[in-house]
Amino acid sequence: MLGETTADDGTDEPNNTQTAAGELADAVRTTLGPSGLDKMVVGENGTVIVTNDGSKIIEWMDITHPVGQLVEQAAAAQDSAVGDGATTVVVLIGALLEEAATLRSDGLHPTTIIDGYGRAAETAIDHLAQYERSLHSRHDDRLAQIAKTAVTGRWDDASTERFGELALTALQAVEFDTSRLTLKSYPGGELRESVCLDGVVVDLETSSTSLDTLSHPGTQTHAEPAIAMVDAEIGIEEPSHIESVTLQDTTQRSELQAHEQDRRTELVAQVVQSGATVLFCQKSIDEAVRTALVQRGVLPVERTRRDEFDVIARATGSTPVLSVDELTADTTGTVASVTQRTVGTTQTLTLQGCPEEQRATLLLRGGTPHVAGEVRRIAADCIDVTRVTLDDGAFVPGGGAVPTALAMDLAALSSGIPDRTQLVFDGFGTALEALPRTLATNAGTDPLNTLATIQQRHDSGSETVGVGPDGHPQDMIAAGVLEPATVFTSALQRAVAVVTQILRVDDIVRTSPDKRGTDSEHDHSHAATGGYPWAVGH
Repeated sequence: MLGETTADDGTDEPNNTQTAAGELADAVRTTLGPSGLDKMVVGENGTVIVTNDGSKIIEWMDITHPVGQLVEQAAAAQDSAVGDGATTVVVLIGALLEEAATLRSDGLHPTTIIDGYGRAAETAIDHLAQYERSLHSRHDDRLAQIAKTAVTGRWDDASTERFGELALTALQAVEFDTSRLTLKSYPGGELRESVCLDGVVVDLETSSTSLDTLSHPGTQTHAEPAIAMVDAEIGIEEPSHIESVTLQDTTQRSELQAHEQDRRTELVAQVVQSGATVLFCQKSIDEAVRTALVQRGVLPVERTRRDEFDVIARATGSTPVLSVDELTADTTGTVASVTQRTVGTTQTLTLQGCPEEQRATLLLRGGTPHVAGEVRRIAADCIDVTRVTLDDGAFVPGGGAVPTALAMDLAALSSGIPDRTQLVFDGFGTALEALPRTLATNAGTDPLNTLATIQQRHDSGSETVGVGPDGHPQDMIAAGVLEPATVFTSALQRAVAVVTQILRVDDIVRTSPDKRGTDSEHDHSHAATGGYPWAVGH
């Protein structure tokens, strides 16, 4: 748990408000880069997760300090917006706050630091454009390098290549429209078994339908099936105003049973008459009806997830109806094939060749549930990073090359600043250098010597040199270590925003429920009660 540092008088000193951010930065700093180490996260229930995904590590941490929560929110926002760079955000926040503490000890006022940081960030972002490279097209080979860079250090080299291939293949299958791409991950296999499928994969673990009880075990394919969809329960309608039915004799019981059987027969006949060979129901299907449908050659799938139900309707051209009685040939859709398959221990249906909406599913495999989940997160990062790069149309050399170049630019500009903002620019540049220093440290090389060598190479005109995977200076473009320009820009802006917010805080004032509004001389019966009870749930 990330605790709080509280002064004896009940308030926090300004430097203590930065402690939580520094602790978070230290916690994830060692995961940065291709040589970063993993963290073992142990939950209160004993669940153990091993990962070096900075955003997930922070998400799973129990953070109580309000400043730490600000950092957590920034990391989550970065991961949600661009899919990468959460660790960079946290490391930058920690470095900027550390430099701010030094500047304050030198006598600079917080507002001077805040204004200087803002100007330095704007200058850095303006200068970033000269280090950007443009993509040629959606088929640019460097897209695969960008995808692999997002994975490097999180898996072995062969798997890194595989992740890059899968991400690019999946995006190309849906013409880079991620709204038409679904990611599914299942334990009980290896990453090399992962494939990109044309169509929609329906996970029957979320449904009570079991393929073993429907027809045949193993893999079975239905070619060009007619797809019917019912957005309601299928079975005997329950009376809405009668609580119970009283039967006077066995004849009435037989008549009731016969009526129910006739109704089930009508439901089955209506489905068959519509020509449907696969029936998706968003709610439950009467067991007897389901069995009868199977016997008539119809594959029934009940309790289909709402999001999958809607996707299937759009992709197949099927029109969902609210009652089986409304089913006709005109309301059915179709696909090239529906395949029943067991993936690991999970039963699935794969709808391939959707005519109305091109869909793709990235079917990922992992040896254990944890590994399968980690594979899915890594694949999602690859896809997000690749899509962001294509949307932005630009990338930059990785390995800390850009922050090093920007730090050198700020140092050159600061000499022309006549006031004490010059010190702030220098401090901002030193904070940027924390990224290449961290990469070198994590790779086991001397960070000062490595940084000095990179700066010398930059001075000689090699501005694409950064910290290579082995920790030594290397040309990042030649090494294929490429990153979206948006990731660094976004990380820098979020880090400065959070640091600015923290530097404006001089005290953390805590309130106590038993002291708030308890002035006995001014106690009023209509005092606020803290909100309406129903507001919590809504």
